Amino acid sequence: MKKFIVRLLIIIAITFVADRGFGYVAKILYSRTTTTDEYKVNSVIYRMDDPVVFMGSSRAHHHYIPSIIGDTLQTGVYNAGLWGTRNTFFQYALLCNILQRYTPKTICWEIHPIDYLQTPFSSYETVDELAPFVNYSPECDALLKKSGQYYRCEVSHLYRYNSRFVNLLVGLTSHASSSNKGYKAMSGIFDTAHATVIKDKFPYPVSEEKVHYMQLFIDKCKEKHIQLILLYSPKFAVEDPSLFNIPDSLARKNGIPFINHYNMEGITGHPEYFYDWGHLNSNGAEKYSPIIASELKQYIHK
Repeated sequence: MKKFIVRLLIIIAITFVADRGFGYVAKILYSRTTTTDEYKVNSVIYRMDDPVVFMGSSRAHHHYIPSIIGDTLQTGVYNAGLWGTRNTFFQYALLCNILQRYTPKTICWEIHPIDYLQTPFSSYETVDELAPFVNYSPECDALLKKSGQYYRCEVSHLYRYNSRFVNLLVGLTSHASSSNKGYKAMSGIFDTAHATVIKDKFPYPVSEEKVHYMQLFIDKCKEKHIQLILLYSPKFAVEDPSLFNIPDSLARKNGIPFINHYNMEGITGHPEYFYDWGHLNSNGAEKYSPIIASELKQYIHK
């Protein structure tokens, strides 16, 4: 029995040391990889220092060109949008991580129905992408606990990177550019003749938990004296305008602007400006960015 306990303790010790060692290597790889998601999250949390920041999911990622907007506003602009269903839970956790290092003057948040509706695959698990930043900010940790990742990441440092190994290795041989300040262009013109889906549908109830975190996002910006502006950029097809009752209500309640260009003349319905039903292509972003920049100039304080 004594030998068994000794062997067990040795195995546990070896496992612990190996986990910490390989976890440290994975951390270094994560900080150096140039794959889009990991590189951009690192840039946003550790390097970004522009006064004006755009946040949101893929539509923010592809729709706002910092060089064009910054030229109009005469200030630095960074696009911190990210691919995927990066909903309110993720955005709030990311915001709190950003604020651990510096405070932007203005945040322009490109919202989406995933931010306040009970859509599939957009619950707390969206925060799991921030597992490498366990113990970086209390608010992010709290959401990682709700997703079930926090304690696993505390026990195993390697576990924080377990879904990213391929990206980490691929990123060592690719080269990401920092010259576009986070913007990612979409090349291609929407082929409406062969599209299989007519438009996005959101027949989902309101998520009170997501609305609560939207309010927390707003409150955090107020606490840090950050000017917050809610945005919704053009889509190819128009749906029921009641889809925006929640952001409209939150904007009025908190006295913040909500610039809604969901249905924008000259862009909506023009396939030459779209990559698909919900995303502008590079031509669309080049057309839309100076328009929104001129409008933002009315709100943003230099």
